[in-house]
Amino acid sequence: MNKKTYVFGHQNPDTDSICSAIAYAYYKRCLGDTNVVAARLGALNRESNFALNKFNIKPPIIVHHIKPQVLDMNYYKVRPVYTGDSVKKAWTVMGESGKGIVPVLHQDHSLAGVVTLTDIAKSYLELTENTVLRETRTPFVNILSVLNGKIIYGEYPEPYVQGDIYTIAEIQDDSRLNNTDIILTGNNPRLIEEAVNTGAGCVIVTGVDIEHINVLIPKNATCAIVCVPDCFSTVIKMINQSTPIKNIMGKNELIFFETEDTIDEVKEIMLKSSFRHFPILNKDAEVAGLISKRHILDIQKKKVILVDHNENSQSALGIDQAEILEIIDHHRVANIDTQTPVFLRVEPVGCTCTIIAKMFNEANIMPPREIAGLMLSAILSDTLCFKSPTCTPEDIKVANRLAKIAEVDIMAYGEELISIGGALDKIPISEILEGDVKTFSLGEYKTLISQVNTTSLKSLEKIQHNLVQEMNAIQLKNQVDLVILIVTDILLGGSEIIAVGPQKKLAEKAFGIAPDKNSVYLEDVCSRKKQIIPQLTTAIQNI
Repeated sequence: MNKKTYVFGHQNPDTDSICSAIAYAYYKRCLGDTNVVAARLGALNRESNFALNKFNIKPPIIVHHIKPQVLDMNYYKVRPVYTGDSVKKAWTVMGESGKGIVPVLHQDHSLAGVVTLTDIAKSYLELTENTVLRETRTPFVNILSVLNGKIIYGEYPEPYVQGDIYTIAEIQDDSRLNNTDIILTGNNPRLIEEAVNTGAGCVIVTGVDIEHINVLIPKNATCAIVCVPDCFSTVIKMINQSTPIKNIMGKNELIFFETEDTIDEVKEIMLKSSFRHFPILNKDAEVAGLISKRHILDIQKKKVILVDHNENSQSALGIDQAEILEIIDHHRVANIDTQTPVFLRVEPVGCTCTIIAKMFNEANIMPPREIAGLMLSAILSDTLCFKSPTCTPEDIKVANRLAKIAEVDIMAYGEELISIGGALDKIPISEILEGDVKTFSLGEYKTLISQVNTTSLKSLEKIQHNLVQEMNAIQLKNQVDLVILIVTDILLGGSEIIAVGPQKKLAEKAFGIAPDKNSVYLEDVCSRKKQIIPQLTTAIQNI
């Protein structure tokens, strides 16, 4: 069952989201929370990739949703059996688990099917012929296992039973059996000798004390002689339980689930099925256990920690079904709902990693060079090397301390980092629009706002027409009121604001875009959080 706590930032993560997740997961592990894992909700952008490579850190694992899954259920752990195992073994495993079903595996450990209590009950009614072990290709060792038998002389000629089963009472004086047939007799020297003289391949002697075997073996014996502790009548009833399970597996279509399946996916199937229990497979297609319909009501919600965001629309799919433990952020407090009290730390600084670095310091934990380097990268990215209006003295102070730990020249590294995007015409349009995009609910309007940095605003001219076309397609696909792209020139310190959508008038009012145009350049504007969102909010309020 899944007991991890996932730390992740917003969808389409920027450098702060990626580095915050990694740094905070490391911080929590330093405090003893060993099951905390850094995660991400989308692909890495070029800047984040550069920072991770610079400090030799692997990317966080990607999660596509945080919905409850089969792995979050308190499912039953059940010992499986194999197709060649005996019916008796399946019965024993059912008794151990207390469940009327057991998974059956092929020899490569993949799922072959299931056997139920009903299947076993039917087998007792049907398996009455003396040919049954031969016809079901029963391994000879199954007989020894089921009857707790011990070979005291000779050996059976084949690995599988290839003959029929007889009792000594069925044998006439002149009867001759094949050397693969099996004959049952009590522990009587005369009867044992008669059984040996039939030419059978195996004589099973019943009612023998296995700890103190006292069986007279005929001198002319060439067959296998097996001693079993149970009485003659019991052995007759039990021997058919040696047949392989594969012969009694249910013939209906096998229904199973995988640990990665969501509860929503399995619920409908389970409720429509007449079965009560279902096998579940892990990522390696191995049987992990069994689930029943009641497990739908007994789900362990995924535990998550949110960094660099606190809005439903920006978080993972299914966030409303997760257990949020903590929120660490530097944005406005928005609309994330929690069912229980959480640890919330939101500060008006330029970067989430500034807050996390302060938490390291408050806990007297010195981050290693690699983690310090990632937190520094996030601060330099979010504050545009301290040029953004969102930058605070706290960001600068923390960044300088981290730079010393990371052993880098802060300004040289910062310029290298934030210029990684280069000319826009060298970057795929999808990456420009999706690399750092957030969804905002502003009053009754839903808005998508992307931001990209460049060192050459002139390169925008070559692709602006295609950008606008793609933005219109995004607007239709996502059914939002407004799509905005902020193209920030990190050398000029200003941004080109491009807007499309049925509510483009909001951007016209907020930023002075002419009605017959779709963009405007704004000097000294480079913060989505402090300069774009507030202006839009004011424009909406004044409509």
